[in-house]
Amino acid sequence: MRGCPADGWLQPITIPGRPSTTGCIPANGIPMLTPGAPSLPDARRLLLIGGCGYIGSFLHSRLLSGGFEVTVCDLLARGNPLGIEVIRSDYAVLPADFLQQFGAVLWFGGHSSVKQAIEDPDGAVSNNCLNLFVFAKKLHPSTKLIYASTGSLYSTKERDFAPASESSTAHIPTQNAYDMSKFAFDYLAQNFLENFHALRMGTLAGYSPNLREELVFNAMNLSAMRTGRVHLKNSGARRTILFLSDLWVLIEKLLTTECKPGICNAGSLSFTLGELAHAVAATWQAEVSDEGESETYSFLLDTTQMKTLCGHPLASIGIGEHCRQFIDEYRTARGIS
Repeated sequence: MRGCPADGWLQPITIPGRPSTTGCIPANGIPMLTPGAPSLPDARRLLLIGGCGYIGSFLHSRLLSGGFEVTVCDLLARGNPLGIEVIRSDYAVLPADFLQQFGAVLWFGGHSSVKQAIEDPDGAVSNNCLNLFVFAKKLHPSTKLIYASTGSLYSTKERDFAPASESSTAHIPTQNAYDMSKFAFDYLAQNFLENFHALRMGTLAGYSPNLREELVFNAMNLSAMRTGRVHLKNSGARRTILFLSDLWVLIEKLLTTECKPGICNAGSLSFTLGELAHAVAATWQAEVSDEGESETYSFLLDTTQMKTLCGHPLASIGIGEHCRQFIDEYRTARGIS
């Protein structure tokens, strides 16, 4: 390949629908542009960070079907069940000249759970905040940065409270490195970045090729299917959940329309955990096993802004239909009749 040294290079950077001569990956895993590569952003050219994970593997095929040219960057910590072509590199070391070509960057490559952040607090702060801020400053001014924040920034231990809107003041968290790192980056983005969309997402739910079975909706449905029992803790705790299908509708809108930058709450349905457990159990004629209380939190999202932006394409199906869709997709993917 012209511009690539004979030794020390692994493979060309291949972006669907474009010639493979646009770049190459050296032995250190960091991509570089070759002579003649485009340097101005193209709105249809996307960088999907974390594109092999739970969210990314769900979005990848939909982005391609939507006519986008998708480059995936992922360290493959959760594997690559779809065999997606990937730049296996820490996103933080991607050079600025390589990044200039992308019209948007979708960042879903962070420390994505409280458990992961507790186990690696320094890594969570670096990955979710410090490195992400340095990375964001490398982007072309016209490049949209769409990234995963979290609705848990509105969390409270109270049981009687109103849903939080984007104008609500998020609590300054002190309980764990996950919330602290998310809060810190949101604060930096609002004061030092311009073209960003922070998605304060509810608890994620739904089938993905790289499935997270521990998420509460997923776990309840899988337990009902496997054992006829739904396990419930903290029945009075309140949560907004976000189905991946609704997240896709929101992201597609952000990519294809001119939207005011800033924070956007992202959620589908809100329940107490007890209400969710009994709804799942009713769908599968399962029993609910109430296992008492433990240390937890509650949050509810006001998603008026999301619904206004997404409009009619945002599905409005009930929890039972979501349960059936999830298990149908799970069984189909695993060949279970």
